[in-house]
Amino acid sequence: MNKIGIIIKRLNMTNILLLFSYGVGVTIVLTVMVVRSEYYRHLYLEVAWDQYSLENIRSCFYHLSPVILLLYPLVDRLNKRQGRPATDRRFQLRFVIWWKLFGPIGQQSAVETLNRSPSLQKILAAPQDPYTRSSLRRFLHLLGEPGFQEIGIILVKFLVKKKYLQLSRMTIDSFPVYSYLNPIKCYRSAPFNRKVAKQLYSRLNLDTILQLFPKQHGPTKPLSDKVKVWLHHYLWDIPSDAMNQRLVFSKSNRKDVMELIKGWKTVATYRNFLKTIVRLPNRAQIEFALVTEVTRILQDIGIVDSKAKYYTLEELRAIFYSPHRFNDLGISLCYCAAKDHHFFGRGGLIISSPELELPLFIGMTPKYKQSELQIITFLEKLYKGYKSQLKGLSVIADSEFGINSIKKTLRQISKADIFIDNYGNSSDRYKYTSSQKRDLKTNERIIGRLTTQHNMERPIVYGHKSVAIHLQLAVMSDILLVCYNLFNKNQNHPHSRSLLRGKKF
Repeated sequence: MNKIGIIIKRLNMTNILLLFSYGVGVTIVLTVMVVRSEYYRHLYLEVAWDQYSLENIRSCFYHLSPVILLLYPLVDRLNKRQGRPATDRRFQLRFVIWWKLFGPIGQQSAVETLNRSPSLQKILAAPQDPYTRSSLRRFLHLLGEPGFQEIGIILVKFLVKKKYLQLSRMTIDSFPVYSYLNPIKCYRSAPFNRKVAKQLYSRLNLDTILQLFPKQHGPTKPLSDKVKVWLHHYLWDIPSDAMNQRLVFSKSNRKDVMELIKGWKTVATYRNFLKTIVRLPNRAQIEFALVTEVTRILQDIGIVDSKAKYYTLEELRAIFYSPHRFNDLGISLCYCAAKDHHFFGRGGLIISSPELELPLFIGMTPKYKQSELQIITFLEKLYKGYKSQLKGLSVIADSEFGINSIKKTLRQISKADIFIDNYGNSSDRYKYTSSQKRDLKTNERIIGRLTTQHNMERPIVYGHKSVAIHLQLAVMSDILLVCYNLFNKNQNHPHSRSLLRGKKF
């Protein structure tokens, strides 16, 4: 029995040693795999690109060569006669086309993919030096929004010339452009120090500033109170008019610190005051006088340096803290009635052709709610680009474009019928036909497709210039995709990606 027990113990020891050796071996293998995971990932991507996509890319550039040749003179003019030669502009254009049609979303990922693949470099005729993200960014900003708008116009004119597209109708619409910043952080405003605010408002002398305003008529609220609330709105960086109203007159009760004579119940009073200020011819003079007075007081109480100089209310916002939304300069708090929500960002305008569901022209505006002047300026740019191609086109749009000045501009541009409902609560309403309603829905579908495929409404870049270029790249990519499908006789599905990327992409 003792011998049997010893044998069993020896077997158990052997199994334990085997299990221990197996565990150590597995641990070593897993450790090596984790350490080498980045290498394997790069190797997989390289194999994937060489095996699955390169033939599709060759086919794409082969079929798109007629239109790409038309774009070369546009980028050649960026070359300078003096100084160090820049990276080949034609290659950079081909890279941007590949990046938007095939490559990853991020700029850095696209650049790294190019530098890892000799075969891709050969297809795009890349220079020997590695391509960098800074070079790509410089090229995008050099060409800019006007350059990419011109590219879209050249592509559309080519389709019209080759009779792939018969321009007879165009639709106009607006869409939101969301900022990439965290919206919750953008809602934050500067901390309100009651002691500092009391010192400021108690020393504030508005006598000379109020004389710059036109005389008020009727039973209106005190002008001095409106100016003080206006100052509170900008100095403590309140994101919206409604929030400014709540902070001054609700539980926060800041009106006592501001020494107001008589308050008001709704935000409409303050909004009407802001509309009046915008229309004043001496608005800049009033603003500068108020900023000068506030700067003097803040210097006296030691909040700002004695040599500090400010010229606008926007500059005063940075006195107490740096707003998060200043990381994306130019964004504002907007309201989208169609989706019934507020957001921080900008606005966009798009003109499309229901035929082929093709975007014709796109532009960006500082706010989602565009002014008459912004819309008219956008239409004038459209006419400058297309000119005679717009004659005879009927225009269909929602009532937001039903202002007389906008209709007049559209008639001058298109020389055709305008089918737009009147803006506001006019009793003279226009009833859209079923085909016109379909065209309006088609425009919405175009916006949705550009957002889904190219993140048009949600760019992952900051700044006015970069976001405007992002919108233009989305339209350029969509038109190029249509060109590729039409050249491959895929007219039934001009926006399909199956021919472009293949099943294995």
